Amino acid sequence: MIKKLIYTLSLIVIAGWIFPRACLEAIDPHEVGVRRSLTGGIDEQDFGVGYHLSLPFWHRWYKLKRTIHYLEFAEESGAPLDVRTKENNVIFIDVSVPYHIADDGAWQIVRAGFEHDYVDKVRSASIGILRKYLAELSNLDVQDPNKRQAIAQKILPVLNDTLAQYHVVATHVVLRAIRFRSQYEDKLQNKQLLVVQGRLDEALRAESVAKQETETLEKSIDKQVVLKEEEWNKKIEELRSQYGLEIAAIDAEAVQYDRQTRAAADALYNELRAEGDLAETLAEAMGEKLKAEALSTNAGRTFSAIEAANQFQLGTITLNSSDPDFLYRFGSMAAWRRFFLGE
Repeated sequence: MIKKLIYTLSLIVIAGWIFPRACLEAIDPHEVGVRRSLTGGIDEQDFGVGYHLSLPFWHRWYKLKRTIHYLEFAEESGAPLDVRTKENNVIFIDVSVPYHIADDGAWQIVRAGFEHDYVDKVRSASIGILRKYLAELSNLDVQDPNKRQAIAQKILPVLNDTLAQYHVVATHVVLRAIRFRSQYEDKLQNKQLLVVQGRLDEALRAESVAKQETETLEKSIDKQVVLKEEEWNKKIEELRSQYGLEIAAIDAEAVQYDRQTRAAADALYNELRAEGDLAETLAEAMGEKLKAEALSTNAGRTFSAIEAANQFQLGTITLNSSDPDFLYRFGSMAAWRRFFLGE
């Protein structure tokens, strides 16, 4: 029983290992697959990357390149494209035309029987179109990058219309280099040298003219600057003189005003001071008068006597009693009134 189980498992493992290889076809990323069956013929579809059903002895597979193809006409490979220009000169052009198989076009290539020679057919068809349209270029046109690019853009749609029968699509037409025959190339280079020399002479002449014009303009500018400086200096001096006179006039007015104001103030001060002195003198006189009037009365005389008594200091008096006038002088009130009041 165990042997039978091991035998069965072994058959399953072997079948699982053999079946994918026997019944599946692998398509790599750089490939596109086309399948043919014994009864159905070509399958009308392109098979992409991955594993696809492939029955032994029943299906057959074709694998075409999915990547970009390059149609090259180049001197490096010894096969540049020779084209005769409008001037009947032969030029040799290095041309590159990248192209690829059209979407869902691989099975149509196989069905048409081009799977082995479609590259050669594309090359043959492209040569005629390239020569036809590149012949529209003149000897001068081939030296102009814009015109070369324009003719390349013009060729591309016409080329794709022709290549559609081979189920491929061109993406660009690139003109990489253009050469004339050696004899004409020398003449052309000499001609270009003369043209360049002429342009250089023209540039030098233009430079000389520009330099002369610049020097003339600089002199004119310097002259104008000097004239402007003189004009502004004159204006500055005029303004200085004008403002100097105005300032002097203002200073004179200020001095005159100061003097007049000070004189008026001094006069007013003297007048007020004289009035004050007069008022003070009158007041003093009036006070003396009033004081005299007050003191001339009996009360005033009494007040004066009191004040005189307060102020009186008799000091040391030596009396002589043997003097006959002693009592008369000091012995009565009348004597004292006369002494103090002057009665």
